[in-house]
Amino acid sequence: MPRAARALLASVLLAPLATRPAQGASARPPCTGRYADTLSVMVPAARERESRPTADWVYCLRATAVYERVSYGRGGKLVHEYTTKVRHGTGFAYRQRDGEWLVATNQHVVAFPEVTGDGQELEGVPAGARRVRSEVRIVSNEAEPDAPEQIVLRPLLVDEALDLAVLATREKLRTIPYKLGRSADLRIGNTVLVRGYPLGAFPASNAGRVIGLGQRDVERGWDHEDFVVDALLNLGSSGSPVLAVSCETGEPEVVGVYHAGYRNAQGLNVVIALDQLRTALDDLRLPQRTAAAREPGADPAEARAALARGPVLFPFGGRAVRAERQGDSVRFAVLDEAFPLSARVELSIVDRGLVAEGQAADLRAALWEQLALVLRYRAAEGGAEGRRSPVSRERIAARVRRGEPEQEQLLAAVKAGAEGLSPVTRGERDPAARGPADAADRAGRGVVEVILGAR
Repeated sequence: MPRAARALLASVLLAPLATRPAQGASARPPCTGRYADTLSVMVPAARERESRPTADWVYCLRATAVYERVSYGRGGKLVHEYTTKVRHGTGFAYRQRDGEWLVATNQHVVAFPEVTGDGQELEGVPAGARRVRSEVRIVSNEAEPDAPEQIVLRPLLVDEALDLAVLATREKLRTIPYKLGRSADLRIGNTVLVRGYPLGAFPASNAGRVIGLGQRDVERGWDHEDFVVDALLNLGSSGSPVLAVSCETGEPEVVGVYHAGYRNAQGLNVVIALDQLRTALDDLRLPQRTAAAREPGADPAEARAALARGPVLFPFGGRAVRAERQGDSVRFAVLDEAFPLSARVELSIVDRGLVAEGQAADLRAALWEQLALVLRYRAAEGGAEGRRSPVSRERIAARVRRGEPEQEQLLAAVKAGAEGLSPVTRGERDPAARGPADAADRAGRGVVEVILGAR
């Protein structure tokens, strides 16, 4: 976009502020509560500052990661393929500490997975690639090429649950001219102002209102409280400071950090409420989290006890698996892809408790963990624990979903007869351990059977 067009668009967005007549504190409209429902209560100095096309304390951030994927070429020669991933977002400098200037933004703006795949996909980057370099720098916009004189930021604190990152540089930055406010005092109808770089293209200011409060956000591994605004925001605005005007002083205050929008919707954007970020921003440490907020663990002992009461059906690698005890062994029957139309067993994995290594150990751990997680989810769903903590249930469900890619690979390794996972011979099978249903499953059907561990 030409510079003139960018400047014009920024001016249009800011016109409501620039054309409003100056008013002294005594002439401000009535204002109740902590924050105002209109920008007209803003004091002249702040109004003039917010009329400018650029907020000199808000920055366009460019996060770059380089990935390496290794494969085999002709003659077994290693082939190294490199892919560069770039994204843009917004950050704001909020304080100076020990000779460094601190910049706040979203974790998802600056963080890249160490390895792609297994639920950590990146558009344009092949699965199985490893991150070999990453950096975050300040640029004027997405079109500006990288240059040695640009300021490079280093991470001080990065937290996925809060979707917050604090970055630092020893290069002097202009910091926010306003105080950090109190998001708990926001009310429906309060006016907000958002400063950011939509699409990384240009600095912009968007106004809107608070339309929702107390929204718990547990998507994508997040765990924090949001409020909802109807300001029209876009990609690249992630990490933008969200301001509300104090009724007492007429000065804007930071009350949150914009981080996401509802899919297939306009004017439904969610802001991380500032109060829960204060410990991280002020002290550079994460807040204490209760045990209920942590990701629940899986206890295979609970799963073994549940199997004593009868077979359990659960998902594994995109397939349905029936687990049941047979003597001292546990059989995991992988059902046909057509289940529930067909109840045929395609693959049978037997755990006799033998010592296992490599992929056999991985398969055993994955089966028991998945079974334990599914049982825990069902117990929470039907009991008082589930009614008290829907967030806990969602975390269990997210963990179940995250394991699916690895589970698919393990099942593929079994079918391929990988080392440690080869099918058993007729003589290795234990007829005494077979149940009636299992015998019927195998009769004349050529079901592949694998015993986990040394044989």
